[in-house]
Amino acid sequence: MLAIEPKIQANQISCEVPLNFELQNFLGYPNALKDGVGIAPLAKHEEKQFPLEKMKEIVAYLAQKHQVYLLGGKEDEKILNTLVQPKVENLAGKQSFKEDLELMAGLKFVISMDSANMHLASLVGTRVISVWGATHPYLGFLGYGQSMKDVVQLENLSCRPCSVFGNKTCWRGDLACMNELSFFKNNSLI
Repeated sequence: MLAIEPKIQANQISCEVPLNFELQNFLGYPNALKDGVGIAPLAKHEEKQFPLEKMKEIVAYLAQKHQVYLLGGKEDEKILNTLVQPKVENLAGKQSFKEDLELMAGLKFVISMDSANMHLASLVGTRVISVWGATHPYLGFLGYGQSMKDVVQLENLSCRPCSVFGNKTCWRGDLACMNELSFFKNNSLI
């Protein structure tokens, strides 16, 4: 609970982004995408990233039911390769910005940290399940039109938010906001 409870209202207006022919062929569209999900597990700052070992569990869980696409920039490719397994494809740095948007627009949902990918997926009208650590959605950075029901965070951690942008080192030294977060308590979201 924050000291200030802002009231935010937004009308859901999203961009419709059609898939181009090459991307459709590459992904096996429409079959692959209709049940495909995206995961953007990294963010610019460590305080906004879910631990990679825990993310591996989420990826494995989702890959049982869905084709999973790992999303990120070229600089994320090596780290995201550690999450690749059957039914999981690392697309980090392999597509243009336009192709990333096209892909996101066709996915069932995207799991993202509080990062650019959260905003991009929400702008193309895709459901986003966002994971929050040092920051908090009430600071005004929730994805456009995103529901608070799709927010995964530790509700009652008194040190949160410790940073508006997630760029400050955890003063407690334990990054409890991410390390103590259990995504599977919220698995009804996925």
